[in-house]
Amino acid sequence: MNGPVITVLDQRAMTWLLAGLGLTILPHLINLPLWAAILAVGIGMWRWLATRRNWHLPNNTIKLLLTLGLLIAVFVNYGTLVGRESGTALLVLMMGLKLVELRQRRDVLVLMFMAYFILVTHFLYSQTIPLAAYVMLVAWLLISLHMHLTSLDQRPMRHSLRSAAGLMLLGLPLMLALFVLFPRAAGPIWGLPKDAYAGMTGLDDSMSPGAISHLSQSDAVAFRVKFDGPAPPPAKRYWRGPVLWSTDGRNWNPGPQLRQPDWQTPELAWHDNSIAYTVTLEPHNRNWLFVLDLPATASEHGRIGREYQLTSSKKVRQRLKYHMVSYTDYLTGELPEIERRLGLQLPQDSNPRTFELGQSLRQNARSEINIVEQALAMFREQPFVYSLSPPLLTSNDPSDQFLFESRTGFCEHYASSFTMLMRAAGIPARVVTGYQGGELNPVDDYYIVRQRDAHAWAEVWLAGQGWVRIDPTAAVAPERVERSINTSLLGAGEAVRFNVPHSELLAKAWQQLQLNLDAINNRWNQWVLGYGPKQQAEFLHNLGLDITDWRSLAWKFLLIIGGLFALITAFVLIPRQKQIDPVLKSYQRFCRKLARRGLLRGENETATDFAKRVKANRPELSEQVDRITALYSHLRYANKSSDKQLLQFKQRVIEFNP
Repeated sequence: MNGPVITVLDQRAMTWLLAGLGLTILPHLINLPLWAAILAVGIGMWRWLATRRNWHLPNNTIKLLLTLGLLIAVFVNYGTLVGRESGTALLVLMMGLKLVELRQRRDVLVLMFMAYFILVTHFLYSQTIPLAAYVMLVAWLLISLHMHLTSLDQRPMRHSLRSAAGLMLLGLPLMLALFVLFPRAAGPIWGLPKDAYAGMTGLDDSMSPGAISHLSQSDAVAFRVKFDGPAPPPAKRYWRGPVLWSTDGRNWNPGPQLRQPDWQTPELAWHDNSIAYTVTLEPHNRNWLFVLDLPATASEHGRIGREYQLTSSKKVRQRLKYHMVSYTDYLTGELPEIERRLGLQLPQDSNPRTFELGQSLRQNARSEINIVEQALAMFREQPFVYSLSPPLLTSNDPSDQFLFESRTGFCEHYASSFTMLMRAAGIPARVVTGYQGGELNPVDDYYIVRQRDAHAWAEVWLAGQGWVRIDPTAAVAPERVERSINTSLLGAGEAVRFNVPHSELLAKAWQQLQLNLDAINNRWNQWVLGYGPKQQAEFLHNLGLDITDWRSLAWKFLLIIGGLFALITAFVLIPRQKQIDPVLKSYQRFCRKLARRGLLRGENETATDFAKRVKANRPELSEQVDRITALYSHLRYANKSSDKQLLQFKQRVIEFNP
């Protein structure tokens, strides 16, 4: 490779630069394809060796081929060059290519600005407190490198680190003021690429065997709930999500009728007191919002449909906070004909044994409620097993296989088979998916509902009662509605264990630590990531500022920001007393020690002449005085000196005892 020799940075400076760039892209390495991560690290290693061994840079032809090759590789891997995943990969690899041609100080500046931009892209993947702290630390290092590598003097890196820390501390009050006071928009200023929402977990609007049991292996938070008063007991903490009507015998879907615009929410009668609560929902890239079963009033962020499902007009792609009121003891009223037809629909020539069992229950029952009781008794008394890893239902009639052969399943198996059984017996029924339970965090007195709490149950329509929730899972494993599933203790094929409180001191300490961390994360979500127009209005109102009067608020905003700018400018520009030279400071200490013994240095006396006079008066000090004086003269007047010599000089002065 013919090209210019690397001369822009020495080996130490290049090591610092590569360390800073490496820390910048480090969290992205787990998001990049394996080949891209290896290539990015390999380019950095090559650049370090090239500086160490004084290799030549690649010529323009090789650089052009490398650029085209990487563009093609990224496009082939992602199918596009636009988006979060492909864009991040392209930025990281392009920064590596810039390292390959690093030749002038202008190239160093370009690399630094690319690093700043890549550092911000980490927040496209996560906005947690540890990541924010990591980004701040790396930003401090990058600013220090920026100052160190572009300065004309050759100060040690520690001076740049100290200066960068000072600059960041000066900017901290201004950053906080802008965060608190700058007007908040109702939504994001710009849209994120579509693939930024990939990987969000949550319930789907369909259900098939194994779908919910897969979610139940995740400890990810689905949402958090803060009750205005006492929380309902665990057996009544059902969080309603998608309602499923249509089935082909295996899969369940909402059905096309749900999209009819003339369906209105029927009136709801209730027997108990209302329960008010606030939900903080994690983004899941779907339209539904989860509510305590059943909601009485709609939220400002969504509307209640015919099935008492709360939905938003937009997909939930950022954390959402909404207040709701629900009743846990209710009557839903009469059954419209369209719901009756949907609630009795069964696929033809599917699951014949389930159909026959339903017909048999109908013939032997005294009433519809007796049919429900017989079915629940069957689940309770016969050898059915509740398992996180049930056997696959390979038959074309999965409900028959589950009810009469395997008898081992998760909540979706029980909800699906029970609903089909009720329909076969002539009772309108549907499947409801959502979450059940939740873990109390006593630190801030709120409940954490995780993905592992995902659940499915059935609803049947009974005359005089309306839609009634029936959870067949509770008949098999009543502990399910009392405790969350502890998936961390499960092995392959094991039956479900429940999160029974531990007595071990270490387990309790670990659980308390997790709850404390979640409380901190919740406050971070509420007050930092969730600091929107409503929170800003409340905060400014508590400060005595009327956010409705934007003209007055704008003047106060400008006054505060302008005052901070003036203070920072004054601090930076007003000359301060120059810090004394550390060499001179130590030498003055040396002179003070001799002055206390009657050997006072004259105002115009040089260090050499003073040393001669001291040795004449105190010959026993000659060796120490000569060494200290020689080091002082070298550090003070030589063209080059080292930190090691300065440290040695300070140490000799400290040890000097005339």
